[in-house]
Amino acid sequence: MKNVLVLLLLMLATTKAVACSCAFHDGTLEEAVIESYQNASAVVLATAEHVENLEPFVSDVWSEEKGHHKETYYNKQRTQFVALKSWKGEHGKRFFTEIVIACCMCGYSFEEGENYLLYLHGTDKNGYFSTSSCSRTKKATAKIEMELEILSKIGLIG
Repeated sequence: MKNVLVLLLLMLATTKAVACSCAFHDGTLEEAVIESYQNASAVVLATAEHVENLEPFVSDVWSEEKGHHKETYYNKQRTQFVALKSWKGEHGKRFFTEIVIACCMCGYSFEEGENYLLYLHGTDKNGYFSTSSCSRTKKATAKIEMELEILSKIGLIG
């Protein structure tokens, strides 16, 4: 019984120590994009068509506005995407991601109706891709134009 208690305490201690830590590329943008492209199962520009928050939990929080109150958070998010342009991977016109978005797990949350440049990994046993805040995945803005050009060059070479 004592061994079980020690094991449980060790497990709790190590799970609290887990945090998102990303190692980003120090080279040029082109080198970083090439490396991310090579490591991804799929690279696609897509629209988040539907976002479903999964595994809710309620937590007591405090803010100056509301004082002590309860907030609902989610452990996972499943997102249905519609592909706009693809550089790599087999994903079809519509595909899904399922990502752990709980604190400190490097998850990436999506918003319905927004376009994203996705560097995807997977798929899992249910056919869902994943990505993280440590990948080059990002909301599509004017700032990604150079990255899109690099991806188009990679597509011509590969």
